Amino acid sequence: MLNFKFKLWLSLVIIGLTGVASLLLSDLPLGNLPPEVTEKIPIETLKFIILINPAMLVFIATTIGTILYDKVNLSAPFFEKLLDKRDTHSFSLKGIVVEGSILGVLAGVTIIAIAYFFKPYLPQVLLDSSDNVRLNLITKLLYGGVTEELLCRFGLMTLFVWILYKIFKSLNAAIYWTANVLSAALFALGHLPMVFQMTADVTFPVYVYIILANSIGGFLFGYAYWKRGLESAFIAHAFAHLTMVGVNLVVS
Repeated sequence: MLNFKFKLWLSLVIIGLTGVASLLLSDLPLGNLPPEVTEKIPIETLKFIILINPAMLVFIATTIGTILYDKVNLSAPFFEKLLDKRDTHSFSLKGIVVEGSILGVLAGVTIIAIAYFFKPYLPQVLLDSSDNVRLNLITKLLYGGVTEELLCRFGLMTLFVWILYKIFKSLNAAIYWTANVLSAALFALGHLPMVFQMTADVTFPVYVYIILANSIGGFLFGYAYWKRGLESAFIAHAFAHLTMVGVNLVVS
């Protein structure tokens, strides 16, 4: 078991760091850095420095998730079957892919609808932010679809489930729903500091938009993780990005 856990941890760390490295393919928002920083440190060096924090979080989240996930009846069925020759559990690969895809498309469409509804209430600088942060599609799929799921679902949501399990001595549906909501909400709140850097005009609709748009996807991805396993959450997050990219291409 220890050997399997180490192989699982190492595999997830590698794919998580691959997602972090994919940030180098995108135009990262470095314009807000103080001039004294950009004058002394080359832009390429700054890009690598920015990767340090998410890389450390990958190590922390995968460690927490690997230790705790099976203690609270969460799963990574494909990795378990691939890495543990003694594993006799069966799973439906079709179910993982289909449910993840459906939840991802639902998340993408919902996020687009929320953005469309709130557009009249948002400051122009926030509306222009997507033009200033040009994320490569590979970055969206690897960093968003894989790395963020390792951080928010495999690490954070698993930890919340485990803490609630220890408190209430139960693993009923309410525990998973609560952990899912908490991890999705924290992920959404984590976007607020970036908003504060972009504009001082942070009105109530802006708060609602940022929290709602960023938590709805996380909630659906967390549901995929709970019901079908980590791989389904990967697929759901990736399909959310593919849906948003596809719709934007059609509209534009």
